[in-house]
Amino acid sequence: MNKVIVAKKEFEMFGNTVLAPQEPIKKRKYEDLEKSRRQANQSKRQKDIKKKKKVLANIFIGFVIGMVIIARYCMIYSYQQASSKAKAQIDTISKQNDAYEVDLIKFRNISYIEKTATTKLHMVKPKISDIQYFNLSKNNLGTNDDSKVRISNNVVNKIKDIMF
Repeated sequence: MNKVIVAKKEFEMFGNTVLAPQEPIKKRKYEDLEKSRRQANQSKRQKDIKKKKKVLANIFIGFVIGMVIIARYCMIYSYQQASSKAKAQIDTISKQNDAYEVDLIKFRNISYIEKTATTKLHMVKPKISDIQYFNLSKNNLGTNDDSKVRISNNVVNKIKDIMF
């Protein structure tokens, strides 16, 4: 028997097997190539998945930012609308105030008041003999002395003193 020793025992040959060699080398190479191809495909898929995740995350972030911006613009629009309504109300109220001031100026005129009193309210202009003057600096009103109230207070005070 011819025996040849090869490193790592990859090629062991016994006797006449030289003419009919086994093909484990090709099979192993094919398996190694398949394995490396699968790993490459798997890593490529993982990279593609990561890229897709990044793209979806960016889309989601863009959507959220867009919604926040739109919501903020809606708030600004509503504030502007409320502000314009308030300005319109201020304008109408200031116009009403101006109209009231004109009416007050009319009512400050004594002749207008006298004319309104005599024509619309059917009042009569007083005569000089009907005029009475009062001195308001002194107390013109007399005090009314209620003796009944004092009696009742005295009765209540006596009852209190007896009880306590």
